[in-house]
Amino acid sequence: MSPKVFIKSILINMQLNKLIATIDGEQYNMKETEVKSIEFDSRKVKPGAVFIAIKGEKFDGNDFLDNAIKKGAVAVVTEKKMSTELPQIVVKNTRTVMSKLARRFYGDFEDISNIGITGTNGKTTTSFLIHSILKNAGKNPGLIGTIYYIGKIKSKAERTTPESLDIFKLIDQFRKDGAKAVVMEVSSHALSLKRVDDIRFQVAVFTNLSQDHLDFHRTIEDYKAAKMRIFSLLKKDGFAVFNLDDPVSESIKLMHLRNTVTYGVKNRGDMWAEIISDGIDGLGIEIFYKNQGYRINSNLVGDFNIYNILAAFATGVAMDINTDAIITGIENVHSIRGRMERVVDNIFVDFAHTPSAIEKMLRALKPYTYGKLIILFGCGGDRDRKKRPKMGAIASNLADFTIITSDNPRSESPMSIIKDIETGMKHNNYKIIEDRREAIRYAISMKEENDILVVTGKGHEEYQIIGNRTIKFDDTEVIKECFENL
Repeated sequence: MSPKVFIKSILINMQLNKLIATIDGEQYNMKETEVKSIEFDSRKVKPGAVFIAIKGEKFDGNDFLDNAIKKGAVAVVTEKKMSTELPQIVVKNTRTVMSKLARRFYGDFEDISNIGITGTNGKTTTSFLIHSILKNAGKNPGLIGTIYYIGKIKSKAERTTPESLDIFKLIDQFRKDGAKAVVMEVSSHALSLKRVDDIRFQVAVFTNLSQDHLDFHRTIEDYKAAKMRIFSLLKKDGFAVFNLDDPVSESIKLMHLRNTVTYGVKNRGDMWAEIISDGIDGLGIEIFYKNQGYRINSNLVGDFNIYNILAAFATGVAMDINTDAIITGIENVHSIRGRMERVVDNIFVDFAHTPSAIEKMLRALKPYTYGKLIILFGCGGDRDRKKRPKMGAIASNLADFTIITSDNPRSESPMSIIKDIETGMKHNNYKIIEDRREAIRYAISMKEENDILVVTGKGHEEYQIIGNRTIKFDDTEVIKECFENL
């Protein structure tokens, strides 16, 4: 199923022969036809649409061709010849062709500055910081990310990076609404599946790399290679922004990219930063750039956010935005849904779902903790199993107490996932409670005044996937309910 995106009707018409002029494929039943839209979801087809039959993880678009025809499709793009009198173009890869057709139909957005952010951790926070900077600079930016798609209208996102066609539709709508820039989280899946191959970025940001998504990429090297593809999508005058404290920076340097802005804390690049104050209510940092210091007071909690702030500052510099506007934009971000989000009484919700993210989060919270540091987490089913015991070991060593529970078990047994986590536990400082609601209730009941509790793994998500069911479940709301009922 495609993401629900807030797209108004598109007032673009194009002749079919002009639309397909740049793609290779076998053509059947061709005739002069006016195209009013492009769709890969048969439910969205309207009269005048070209239907692209995409084969996904669960569904094959070819199975919905009849429905697309009934709804007014005027042509079909497919990977196998279908029994239809409609004009059809048979291509080797419909997913790749869809991106090219989208660019042909909507244009290349040369008048829009696209900023792409990739990396294992920090994409969402960095994207919100950059969005705020651009907004403060008068760029009227759009945002495509894990939590929301934001233009004149804000809608909930269903995946970090949508399919290529939906990306083009979103950017087209942002442009119609007056956007001069678009900030986009770019996942490794999107880069591997070529969802952004026909987008050109003015700035490409690489935050960091650690173990994640090895169920999809198989090896860390494949994962790294997927992430680094973003730099091949830069405009000729585009900028690469990257973190010198991350080992991947050495590989990025070897690419000899034309324009770069580097940042770090341990390693000083074009800019670096020092923490001036670090507390439960936020960070005070000083960024040094061109022999000048810039003080920033941020409400974001956790010293790891220094890297997200640096990445945003560096992006602002790459886009030639005034430093005062950059600083104000950063300071205007007070909190981000599900990203070290304080819910009540020193209880936080965070999206951390990798060994690296959990370690950084716990190390950041430790200095603020005058009682016990308690973490509640699980791991997703049908995903990288190797990280489960690693996350258990980190939690066991860095937290005073751990509650292991269910996350999104999907097709796996929740207890099987929990047992995988348990094999990494180094100390007898944990409790297993399979039901996530019960686990949260227990955690809140055991928490004392000076303790800090962090509920991790799901962050902004408002659902839980159990078997083939998706049920309503929001960590933030459950915490509030349990807290009020104590």
